[in-house]
Amino acid sequence: MAAIDKALEFLKTSGSINYAATAKKFKCDETTLRRRHQGKQRARRDADSLYKSRLSKQQEQDLVTYIRKLSLRGIPPTLSMVRNFAQDIAKIEVGKNWPYSFVQRHRNEIDCTWFDGFDIARRRADNASRYRAYFDLIREKIDKYDISAQNTYNMDEKGFLLGVINRTKRVFDVNAKRQGKLLGASQDGNRSWITFLACICQDMTSLPPFLIYQGKPGQVQDTWLTDFDPEHQSAFFSTSETGWTSHELGKEWLIGVFDRFTKAKARNGRDYRLLITDGHSSHINMDFLDWCDAHRIIVAVFPPHSTHRLQPLDVSLFGPLSTAYTNRLVQWTSKTQGLTGLSKREFWVLFWGALEASFTPENIASGWRRTGLKPFDPDVVLSQVSKNTDDDSDVESGLDDSIALQEPTARELRRLVDHVVKQSSVSSDTGARKLKRTLESLQAEVELLRHENQGLRETIIREKQRRQRGKALKDYIFDRVDPNSAQVFSPQKIAQARQKKVEMEAQKEEEALQKRTEKALRQKRVEEQKQQVLERKRQREEKKDRKRREKATKQLEREVNRQLRIEMKKQNLRSIQPKHQARQNGSDGLEENGGIRDEIIVVLPTITQPPVLFKPPNEALSTPNTKASTPPSHKTRPKRPSLVVESGREVVVAYRDSGRSQRNRKRPRWLDDFEVN
Repeated sequence: MAAIDKALEFLKTSGSINYAATAKKFKCDETTLRRRHQGKQRARRDADSLYKSRLSKQQEQDLVTYIRKLSLRGIPPTLSMVRNFAQDIAKIEVGKNWPYSFVQRHRNEIDCTWFDGFDIARRRADNASRYRAYFDLIREKIDKYDISAQNTYNMDEKGFLLGVINRTKRVFDVNAKRQGKLLGASQDGNRSWITFLACICQDMTSLPPFLIYQGKPGQVQDTWLTDFDPEHQSAFFSTSETGWTSHELGKEWLIGVFDRFTKAKARNGRDYRLLITDGHSSHINMDFLDWCDAHRIIVAVFPPHSTHRLQPLDVSLFGPLSTAYTNRLVQWTSKTQGLTGLSKREFWVLFWGALEASFTPENIASGWRRTGLKPFDPDVVLSQVSKNTDDDSDVESGLDDSIALQEPTARELRRLVDHVVKQSSVSSDTGARKLKRTLESLQAEVELLRHENQGLRETIIREKQRRQRGKALKDYIFDRVDPNSAQVFSPQKIAQARQKKVEMEAQKEEEALQKRTEKALRQKRVEEQKQQVLERKRQREEKKDRKRREKATKQLEREVNRQLRIEMKKQNLRSIQPKHQARQNGSDGLEENGGIRDEIIVVLPTITQPPVLFKPPNEALSTPNTKASTPPSHKTRPKRPSLVVESGREVVVAYRDSGRSQRNRKRPRWLDDFEVN
């Protein structure tokens, strides 16, 4: 402890205050001791914290913690953002060089460097659970179909801007740079697009390149292939309007390149092959997948926005390929001194040299190893993935006895204040420092949260505005002479357009309300019509039911009448059996008399009395006053039968003639009313 601090502690415990004697005893300056004890002067560390850094040590440590949280979220702040954070906390303006000094003071925890942009979609997709599911699926397919390493492939496409050079480090003249004579490295600038379809295997080999030039489909120019040597080089060439892949070209590559050069290793297609690729539509479509399914090719697709970690071509091959192509392009530009333009004719020479330098067995093996596929080790990738969780570890302030309370409650703060106020011992200074640091930490946290919440509110507002579909201002106010011509909007026109937009939106709201009202009325009419239809249907069903009941009643009555007729017929048969037997016996005696002439007639149905005129019961009921038949005249009246013999199926009637031996020639009229079988 410094001498001045010991003197201050002595003054706090002594009964009387004597600055001269105390300063002499502890060998310190009397004026400094007096000012420090009276609170007119701060300690050196407090003065440095207040005047040099603008923030206290606790506030700076809280700012470091906040920067670490932002870094874990994938949004590390810029120097200007750090400066704004500090000004929000300190409530005063800090210098433009303050962020650099701040980083230097905490260089063991934070640093400042250049970063390239990283898509938010990739950041969200960088998830360990998704990657683990991908590796489980690959492992399952390899085991299920017994796929060997020599039948496992990775395919992807890479584009080249013909004359564009990537960012490179150069040595330059400082004076030329200062005078503005050096604007940058010269490049040809030809932006013709050429796509390269690449495919590598786990046996450290690669398939021949498939190049798609920008041009009319099917018209590959011979000048493009002047330097191509078919005897020592293997490649395939095609064209498209944009220089990009398409459904047709993707299938051509599948049949003409992939199957052609991999079928032999798969025992002429008897073994399954695994093709791992991204979800581009040129090779993820029904034609492509159907052909693969028919030829035992299993297609596996990477999770969205994950090729930067999972695809061997992206991890270890496309980067060296771009670097090698850029180096050769720079060398070509240097040799030609920029006097000769770069064309598609020179592309093959530059590309082939870069391909040989980058697609080496070592780089191919590195790609499979770094993506956890050979050897199969998902932890290689999963260990690199952030858990996307904030670091909740406590940050040491450097003073164990006066560390700030972490997330203090109101009760804890009140207890700490009461403790500092009541204590008058030596430890009160420690409690005061602890209270001071806690309050500073809370103030810094509040300011940072306020800054973050303000940004979130603005983001929500912008997101709502972004979802609103934009519309051109000329749709609200335009040139009446030529509406499709170029329009120049002055502030007055913009104000008119906005006013017109408000009026049109109000009119649309009114029209929408009217449409909703009309729709409600239409729905009401439709419901009424449905009710009417249901009522008519119910009435028809009741009518049908009534008719069915009437029909069933009539059928039942007919069945009852039929049963009655059958029963009456049976009773008749039983009652006439004795009479038939008696008549049969009497007819045997009459046949012995030679003076009788017979005529036998079979009549159905059987009757119990001598034949008389018969009418159906219904007819008899319907015409009760009508006589059964007109009595025949006396001359034509048939003779009454002299003998009637009945059996179960027939009735035999015998007539006695008046002495004539011939048979009756006329059929008796009374038999016309019977059914004769």
